Amino acid sequence: MAEQSSTCKTLWLLDGAADFRHYSEQLVTQNHRSIAILTHNLDTLVYGTPELVQQLSNFARSSRNAQVQILIKDTKHAIETGHILVRLAQRLSSKILMRKMTVEPNNKEMGFMLGDTDKLLYKNDDALHRGFFNSAAAAEIKTLREEFNYLWQYAELEPEFHVLHI
Repeated sequence: MAEQSSTCKTLWLLDGAADFRHYSEQLVTQNHRSIAILTHNLDTLVYGTPELVQQLSNFARSSRNAQVQILIKDTKHAIETGHILVRLAQRLSSKILMRKMTVEPNNKEMGFMLGDTDKLLYKNDDALHRGFFNSAAAAEIKTLREEFNYLWQYAELEPEFHVLHI
C-alpha cells in the first residue's frame, strides 16, 4: 500500500504492483505532452492492464504534440505474449514509439516512467515493485531524461514490433 512521505507532500512510497498500476495511470492522466518509459521487459502487471493501455491511447490521441517513448531492455516476453501495449503502439506508430535498448543505463536495475517535466514513477529494481511516485520531481526528471535521451539515441527498432500493412 502506498504511503505518503512524511518529509515531502508530493512523494509517495510504493510497494506492490497495485501501487505501480495506480500511480502509472495517475501519471498518464496528469500529462499533456510527453511520457517516457524505461523498462526491462514491459512488466505486464503494470504496463499490460487494459486501463493503462486505454489511458495511453487517450493521451496519445489528445494532442498532435503528445508522444510516448518506450525503451525496453528485453523484448522477448512482450513479443511472445503479444503484449497489448505493443499492439497499441502498432496501431499508433507515429505517437507511441518503442525501441530496444542496446546500451545499459547507469543503474541497470531501475525502471521508470517520466511525465512531462515534473512527474516521476520510479522502480528501484524493475524486477520488484518497490519505488516511489513524485508529482513534483523536476530536478530528478532532468537527469533521468538526459539519460533516457542518450539511451534512446543508441536504441534500435525491434522488427518484431512492426506490422506490415499491405
